[in-house]
Amino acid sequence: MELIKLFLLGAIGYLLAGLYDVAILHQKSLLKRIFFIGFFITAVPYPIIFLTTKSPLSTLAIGILLFLMLIFTLLLIYSVFLEFIISPDTTGKLFRKGTYSFSRHPGFIWYTVINILIAIYFWNYQIALLCLGYSICNLLLIIVEDLIFFPRMFPEYADYKKETPFFLSLQNLTHRRKARND
Repeated sequence: MELIKLFLLGAIGYLLAGLYDVAILHQKSLLKRIFFIGFFITAVPYPIIFLTTKSPLSTLAIGILLFLMLIFTLLLIYSVFLEFIISPDTTGKLFRKGTYSFSRHPGFIWYTVINILIAIYFWNYQIALLCLGYSICNLLLIIVEDLIFFPRMFPEYADYKKETPFFLSLQNLTHRRKARND
């Protein structure tokens, strides 16, 4: 029952994150500030799970999984919150560099890996289902963003969609690497 409450809390966070996009689209700065909290609400269930549930795995396995979770959490924070801020000349423009050059939604990749690692860490089917539910909520949000919000926010988004895969293309990644080396 507690996991259902945690799922609902996270799902509300995703709803607010979607409303944040609507506020941006309609240039409602006050609502944008209010709905931004949705991104943080999506993260609230995770510390609760870690504080209330113990991993059945060995100390070594726990250490490795926590290290991997840290790496992918840093990648998530970098891709979603920092990468476009620290890059010059990107304010209000569609960001196509860095991790966004090989995936239109790199944050989803990192987030999904984190959820898989958490499911392994707790080795509990209910927590695994919770993590799957959060990944599905995230997927639904990015599908709506990709189909509805981003094409309206960024006039060049149609071209970006042609150049960059939704998730990841290894062919696209190796092609870009070759182009940089030439």
